[in-house]
Amino acid sequence: MEATLAAAEILITRWECKKTTIKMLFQSTAEEVRIYMETVDNLQRLMEYLSAVGTDAAGIIRAQRLMKMAMIRLEKEFHKILLSNSKPIDPDRESSARPSFSSSNCLSVNRLCEFDMVPLDAVVDLRRIAQRMAKSGYASESIRVFVLSRKSVVEESLYNLGVDKVTVKDVRKMKWEFLDEKIKKWIHGAKISIRILVAREKRLCEDVFEGLDKMRDACFAEIAKETTGRVFALAEGVAATSLTPERIFRVLDLYEAVTDLMRDIEATYCQNSFPSVHEHKIVTKLGEAARGMLKEFDKAIEKENSKAASPGGIIHPLTRYVMNYLTFLSDYKETLVNITADAPEELPKRLPDDYAVHNPCDPLSVHLGWAIFLLLCKLVKKSDMYKVVALSYLFLMNNLHYIVQKVNGSELKYILGEDWVRNQWNRVRQYALNYERSAWMKVLWSITDEEDAGRGGISSGQGLKEKLKGFNSAMEEVKRRHSGWVVPDVVLREKLGISITEKLVPAYSSFLTRFRSQFESDTLVKYTPEEVQDFVLDIFKDRPLSVSFTRS
Repeated sequence: MEATLAAAEILITRWECKKTTIKMLFQSTAEEVRIYMETVDNLQRLMEYLSAVGTDAAGIIRAQRLMKMAMIRLEKEFHKILLSNSKPIDPDRESSARPSFSSSNCLSVNRLCEFDMVPLDAVVDLRRIAQRMAKSGYASESIRVFVLSRKSVVEESLYNLGVDKVTVKDVRKMKWEFLDEKIKKWIHGAKISIRILVAREKRLCEDVFEGLDKMRDACFAEIAKETTGRVFALAEGVAATSLTPERIFRVLDLYEAVTDLMRDIEATYCQNSFPSVHEHKIVTKLGEAARGMLKEFDKAIEKENSKAASPGGIIHPLTRYVMNYLTFLSDYKETLVNITADAPEELPKRLPDDYAVHNPCDPLSVHLGWAIFLLLCKLVKKSDMYKVVALSYLFLMNNLHYIVQKVNGSELKYILGEDWVRNQWNRVRQYALNYERSAWMKVLWSITDEEDAGRGGISSGQGLKEKLKGFNSAMEEVKRRHSGWVVPDVVLREKLGISITEKLVPAYSSFLTRFRSQFESDTLVKYTPEEVQDFVLDIFKDRPLSVSFTRS
């Protein structure tokens, strides 16, 4: 017993008074480390023996004093090894070190998995120290040093990944352009933070505190709590910030990212370190924020009160804005299904049958169907601004055709359903027919007056002159009125022109064929049937309109 105490005292005090350039035990030779650790083990066994016997109080006190000195030494060594062998994640450093990656392209999660792990030999040394500190009653000191050291590494890693420490107040003060860029960086950085950084810390805790479950869980719980709180701070701030409806897409990006990360957390975190209800509520709050923005969007449609009519019956800016908005929303179909299902919206009234969606029990389908219905109601009111009835129908035809095209070319087609699309195509055709009747029936009637034909008045020379003059006058009026009228869609324009010519040209040709012999001269025939056809087919080509919209 005395020999063991004497040997331990010589070795332990020698390292505390060492005058050589080597100040740290684990920077010396492996043999010196082995001897020191064996000495600590022997001292520990001696203390257990003396405590069990209880007859040598002086020996126990002496052994405890030496053990305290040894533990202070090992705590310093523990801290030094952690500092010397830990480096934060730095995507810029890693990408510049590997030419195959550029700083403009973020490193993949798989490649980052290869980086920044504490070397295996250092892990082995840390484990040896942790085991002895735990056995000697210094577990809390070991946990404290480990957590403080790793927190500093984690904090720097988060900063390098663009996951800054922010508060709700900070987020509310940010200009949108800055916040938008911050969210984009956060989404990538947060994924690496949870999937790589936290997973790495869990693995390190498992390796260092192997067989020391309580110490392992305590360390990881503290590190994970700190990391998760910082990672989710920005999302929490955004959820608590009032944003305009057009910002919803970034909110939905955040919602998807946080939802995915929560699944990663469930798979990575142990029970004692799993995030609190607070973290889970962030997903709920983001969903609430998105639903609020959808309601504000509906209100914005209803409140739109521009007084100027769209020139030439072109597509109204409101139509473009609403349909581009809804088209992009449909890209988030699965996410929106979850968000709207959590709190279905009660509409002011039931959708009319012609506007009913395929699944009236689906809150998302009903909501988007309602938004388009509000738009269509607004467009009908705007059509009243036109003094010419034919132009009002042309306006409605153009706008509804644009709406249905947008629906057909996106996920909206599946959200609203085939019946909805078919009903709106029928409405487009009806608007086109109403336009034809309003704009062209006067021209057609001028040469197909059945009542005159029955009396035989049309065959008189004066009657023919009046008919031709009426036809020419009606054509000139159509030409004058249609100056600047537009049908932007090429296919719709061609179909409309063909529909008109199929009614007008045969009637005009028949009229000329039947009565040409009675004309005194050809001067009254201002148009040939071919010219009438060309006129109709070219009437909307004066101002072609190119439509494009790109999502950023």
